[in-house]
Amino acid sequence: MIINTKKFGQIEIESNQVIVFESPILGFGDLKKYVLLPSEDKKGPFEFLQSIENGNLSFIVTDPFVFFPEYEFQLEPQWIETLAVSDEFDIIVLIIVTVRSAEDISCNLKAPIVINKANNRAAQIVLDQVDYKTQQPLLREKKGAGFDADSIKK
Repeated sequence: MIINTKKFGQIEIESNQVIVFESPILGFGDLKKYVLLPSEDKKGPFEFLQSIENGNLSFIVTDPFVFFPEYEFQLEPQWIETLAVSDEFDIIVLIIVTVRSAEDISCNLKAPIVINKANNRAAQIVLDQVDYKTQQPLLREKKGAGFDADSIKK
């Protein structure tokens, strides 16, 4: 299958690469089919979740545990059933990353994307039981953090 994308141009994907969202990405309820694409250098922690129904739409995503090793949540039984999870090792958790500038990069820990890699069913799940942020700074310290203009000696 060939899809046209704004970011990657024309790409060919196999039907077994298509991820179908049982519960869509918030704000994009009419788009349910995506493909996960590696970053251009294929070495970094970031990937792209590209819509195959809208070539203009792609999300930067990453494994939250790379940046937040303490990140955890319990997958509720309704999601286990919806995604037809039979083995916990088939679960992939991703978070959406928003880049406003080089110094302002945040991620959504409140609503992770959960993918069952055994059947490519997915959902964006809002975590109501835990106190995570929708705009959590990805890098824990910003440049100049902890410095106050008044504290610099002249």
